Amino acid sequence: MEALPPEGTDREFSELAQFEIDARSVQLLERDFCARHEVVVLGRVDPKGREPVTVGMLSPGRRSLVAQVEAALRRPVRAVRLNSWEIQRALDEGFGGTGADHGRSTLLLGPVHDFSFERDEDVPRLLDEILGRAVQRGASDVHIETYQGDVDVRFRVDGVLRQVATPLSMANIQAAIARLKVLSGLDIAERRRAQDGRVQAIYREGAAEREVDFRLSVVPGPFGEDAVLRILDSSAPLPLEKLGLGEGAFATFERLIANPEGMILVTGPTGSGKTTTLYAAIHHINTPANKILTVEDPIEYHFPKTNQKQVSSSMSFADYARAFMRQNPDVILIGEIRDEETASAAVRAAQTGHLVLSTLHTNDAVSTVSRLHTLGVPPGLIAACLLGAVSQRLVRRLCPRCRVEAPPDEREVRRLGLAAGDGPFFRPEPKGDCEICAGVGYKGRVGLYELFVLDGDLADQITEGAPVHRIRAAAVEKGMQTLPGNGLERARAGVTSLEEILRVVPYRILTAH
Repeated sequence: MEALPPEGTDREFSELAQFEIDARSVQLLERDFCARHEVVVLGRVDPKGREPVTVGMLSPGRRSLVAQVEAALRRPVRAVRLNSWEIQRALDEGFGGTGADHGRSTLLLGPVHDFSFERDEDVPRLLDEILGRAVQRGASDVHIETYQGDVDVRFRVDGVLRQVATPLSMANIQAAIARLKVLSGLDIAERRRAQDGRVQAIYREGAAEREVDFRLSVVPGPFGEDAVLRILDSSAPLPLEKLGLGEGAFATFERLIANPEGMILVTGPTGSGKTTTLYAAIHHINTPANKILTVEDPIEYHFPKTNQKQVSSSMSFADYARAFMRQNPDVILIGEIRDEETASAAVRAAQTGHLVLSTLHTNDAVSTVSRLHTLGVPPGLIAACLLGAVSQRLVRRLCPRCRVEAPPDEREVRRLGLAAGDGPFFRPEPKGDCEICAGVGYKGRVGLYELFVLDGDLADQITEGAPVHRIRAAAVEKGMQTLPGNGLERARAGVTSLEEILRVVPYRILTAH
């Protein structure tokens, strides 16, 4: 066997065309192992022989990886260097299929306490550590950003981005992005346009394991490519009673989703927990007596005995919504109403004996009326089919050990319209040794909700074309709690801080409060 160069040393690239691809020989190593470490057996291997086996590798200078391959094959290894595209092509040829359906290998991830800075050339292991730590910390997103001479990694935890020190650098970022593209079946040679893909993983901690999906977005820039991975954890959906709607709002929402027909919309910006609320509703009404059809982008959790469909290039939200009506469902969930075609299909379904659940991008619940109108739904139809709308935001929970009672500052008094002596209120005073929040002052998130429910009077105002501010004022007179009002209730209970309310509730809504 040839002598290996020092750990981390690069070799000149070989070319795949120099080697024979023999399926039986390629399959001497498990496909997941090959894709995970970017290795492939080359040439025809005599299973009874003892001569060295030629193995293509992205990083042939990694002695530890060569040792792993030798242990798996029980043979000495001659490592040669191939690029990611050639390795993927050889694996596809050896195992059958294409990168589109076999390129997405399942990663095995686990908790990570310290990054291996001394192993910054081991890109596959480094990425596993980054993704494993992100899941461990409960992150919703991983941001890998390339700047002039620098690379940053940030996790979004509880809605806030936090810098993470990792061994990713300008020396290995290109290999890291290529690795992510290979895992998600993207074109690694394409660096001039944006690409989207999916990386599948199993997160294992002790004896427990769960599936985790990463939705990958790669965008080119002047100094290289940036990658953002949205983490879709397949943990079971929250029960409806755990959403934190409050006793009155919970009873009302439970009554709404028990309707046999009509439309209920959940509104708010990206990352505000809309899907969590819809999934809680589906979980609550998912019985053998109900046929439930969903169209989503993406499917974040698979419900038992529920017909869930994924949006594709050939079938849109609107296409599925129209097709669903011929499937005799009781409940239809449409992941998002984003255009006139989908809005029209949703309204038609709600009018013809189906309960329709969906999401919409609006600032508050009452603005659902004007948004549907701009999507081409006449006011009379809105009044006839809309049962109600939920607007929501997510605020961070105060750590129970690190919170302290504190009066509001001048800015909080002014922007939230607080009266003298209002309170009590709390703020974080992080303790560095706190095992609950790790010295952040917050741990986890809780929802703020605004539930708009139509009655006869409000429906008449919508039909007559009343402006949104007048409809909102009438709803508040009837007892609707606004987002700021719900936030202040949470703040007085010590669940969150006034600072968090100002962070997530838009200024326009605060001024209307």
